[in-house]
Amino acid sequence: MRTLRIVTAVYAALMFLGGIALFATWLLLDLHGFPKGFCQGGGFALIALSVYLAVTQVVRRGNTDSSGTEYWLPSRDTGEQP
Repeated sequence: MRTLRIVTAVYAALMFLGGIALFATWLLLDLHGFPKGFCQGGGFALIALSVYLAVTQVVRRGNTDSSGTEYWLPSRDTGEQP
């Protein structure tokens, strides 16, 4: 599972850099028409998808700690009164 997270993090970073490269290409070459739209749309899509992958696979964690026990949730104590 840890290897999958590392591979996903690397893949998300490469996608982010690809999106930045498309935006930089558009700005540096002063493109117009279809190439401008391609660089803008593709760059935004790559950046958005890389952030989505990073959040869902790398940042977000499961509901158990390293020992395998589940985290405590206040909603499970609703029946108990002090």
